[in-house]
Amino acid sequence: MFEIDKNYTREYIHAFCGGSKDAFLPTRNGKVVAACLRPDLNPHAPEVIICSGGAAARAAGRTLARRAGAIPVFIKLKTDLFRYVGQFAVSESLTAPLDCAPYAHQSGFTGGQVSRVIKRNRC
Repeated sequence: MFEIDKNYTREYIHAFCGGSKDAFLPTRNGKVVAACLRPDLNPHAPEVIICSGGAAARAAGRTLARRAGAIPVFIKLKTDLFRYVGQFAVSESLTAPLDCAPYAHQSGFTGGQVSRVIKRNRC
């Protein structure tokens, strides 16, 4: 498994969890298997994940919102280096623009670019 506050490459995360090496929410067999988050796009991570309006991000966000159980969450430190911050499970999923807008503040997205905000609890 992963150790809290230890750094991992995307290759290592992929080898252990599967899914895409490039997606911020890699999926395997129709399930999100990890979250690899950029702090500039997810300033409230790991407790909050912001999904953009792009097709892949919308689909991954929908899939994650329906997932029962926890997934490992990583925060990007620099190119191909991510710090493991723990296992988190979905506690709430917001899709209404007015509910999502406050989370877009200080992220790389405008309120109109956010399709979903997923709140998470540490397990």
